[in-house]
Amino acid sequence: MAGAFAASLGAIAMVTVILRGALAGEAAVDCIFTSIGALLIFSAVGWLSGSTMDYLVRQDLESMYRRRVDLYRKEFEVRAADKMKREEARQ
Repeated sequence: MAGAFAASLGAIAMVTVILRGALAGEAAVDCIFTSIGALLIFSAVGWLSGSTMDYLVRQDLESMYRRRVDLYRKEFEVRAADKMKREEARQ
């Protein structure tokens, strides 16, 4: 996810700077250097935000999984205890 965010934000920043330069009538060389700088900066920001989001999503999924397993485990223990009580009552 980090790579996708980095590529997306970097490309959007680069295109935005190029369009701004074209509309303002800037020299192509100045526009290229500025757009490469924007690409690098926003790619780094995109990579950091993508890494953070990936971490948060993984943590949330893991906590949901653990809660579900605990719920199943408790239900299994309750049913096993009920089954043992019924078997003891029969004897």
